[in-house]
Amino acid sequence: MKYQKALKKLNKFNFLPIAFSTCLSTAFAGNAIAGTLPDKILWGNPTCDVSTAEILRKHELRKSALVTNSSNPAAQAQYLAIIQKHKSDLQACRDRTAPQTQATWIRLYPNDAKAGVLEDVFDKVANRGYNQIFVEVFYDGRVLLPVADNPTPWRSVMEESVKAGEVPADYDLFKKAIAIGKERGIKVYGWSFAMNFGYGYSEIKGRSGALALNGNGENSIANTNFDRKLVSDGRAFYEDAYEADHLFVDPYSAIAKADLTSVVKALMQRNPDGMVFDYVRYPTNLTGVLIDNVKQLWIHGQSSRSALLNSIDNKNVRELMALYLQNGDLTADDVVQTEKKLTESIRVKPTNIKDARETAAIAKRLLWNMATNHAYQGVVNFVTTISAPLKQNNIAIGTVFFPNGNRVESGKHEARMQPWDRFPAYMERHPMTYALCNDGKCVADQVSEVVRQSPPETLVCPVLAGTWGQGFDGHPSFEKQMQAIRATQPKINCFSHFVYSWMEPESDRLRKFGKATGLEPATIPN
Repeated sequence: MKYQKALKKLNKFNFLPIAFSTCLSTAFAGNAIAGTLPDKILWGNPTCDVSTAEILRKHELRKSALVTNSSNPAAQAQYLAIIQKHKSDLQACRDRTAPQTQATWIRLYPNDAKAGVLEDVFDKVANRGYNQIFVEVFYDGRVLLPVADNPTPWRSVMEESVKAGEVPADYDLFKKAIAIGKERGIKVYGWSFAMNFGYGYSEIKGRSGALALNGNGENSIANTNFDRKLVSDGRAFYEDAYEADHLFVDPYSAIAKADLTSVVKALMQRNPDGMVFDYVRYPTNLTGVLIDNVKQLWIHGQSSRSALLNSIDNKNVRELMALYLQNGDLTADDVVQTEKKLTESIRVKPTNIKDARETAAIAKRLLWNMATNHAYQGVVNFVTTISAPLKQNNIAIGTVFFPNGNRVESGKHEARMQPWDRFPAYMERHPMTYALCNDGKCVADQVSEVVRQSPPETLVCPVLAGTWGQGFDGHPSFEKQMQAIRATQPKINCFSHFVYSWMEPESDRLRKFGKATGLEPATIPN
């Protein structure tokens, strides 16, 4: 979905390509806006952070052990020793200090394969007191798997780097990140797109039937005007990811479920601490208007349509549903003719419908409810199916969502139809609570609503947008947001902060453009 240039980034994922550049253009995340980064990045007051002296000492030891003097066993031993000390300190501090889980989100780059670079990233994360990180592993039509071990339909993030001879084909960046995180006491989760399969999926042979379709037979990128030549052959990965480019799949498609399950199984072999799934929903409606017509639902693909009709035992209702899906409406004549057609087929006299118009109105409301519930259930079934291998192996599973994605008002529905309140209780809930207000109370209200709609045994871990020590385009500081949330929800003991690149923009910029060497200056409290 194209939008004005300044407003075209729609949700938090769409911040990423912008956030990973030097300058951020204005972006939307639900009702959150992210613009240019502050002139000065502040350390703020994170809990369980590392002192300046210790940061500098560890920084110099890392450079000596991994970059400038990598063949020196003594330097390596000293670096390992300080990592182990900080790991123990972090664990002890988080055990006694709220929140017990403090996480951030990150995108890795091929440049991270260079000696000392990824270690520097994780040291920076640990220095701020983070003990968990969400690493993007499937996004914008690429997967974070080695080129030589990629049993999925998607290209590896590392493909161009392998072709350039910068890393071997079996290089496993996600596996390396997990190992580095473990060394530092940081849990590493994979962070994967779900129903958004990326533009490249449209180029894969035999996958057209797996795409979500609306009542006009259009997929989610049918009416967009971006240049297909610029994003073909895997190049979409290098373009800014707009909602317009996002290709959503039919959640009832067996092919789509099998393809993403292959991603999950392959990533699971790297033994992450968990995985969270984003875009567990349908496309966004740019107008923000709630939808009330069955043609607007993304259930008209063959798989969704067949599953819906086959779920209806009553032949009369099934016939009416077929007409309703086809026409987007149901008339009095539809009711009369359907009754006549079905009764003639079994050679009985049709029922005399006294008020066909009223009957049609009642039937239409029933069919609308059935169709919307079918759409919601498709999302639930999809995320449950593709995450089943994780559940079987006792690996934590989570969903990432906008709190208002499940909104219903007077029978009208939020276009994304994100039924997070129906996800299984064992799935962690990571709501993107990006509301804008000076005191953080509106963010706390969003968190409270998620808690209210969640089972008591389900982990709720709010995702906060912003940075430490200062407001950021309408978002209060992380300190103020967490304080507001804990004032109303004291049991919340898990927070995540979006995103690493907003706290460490220079680190992200250098790594993105392949310029990081591992010798960059340390980030210290200011």
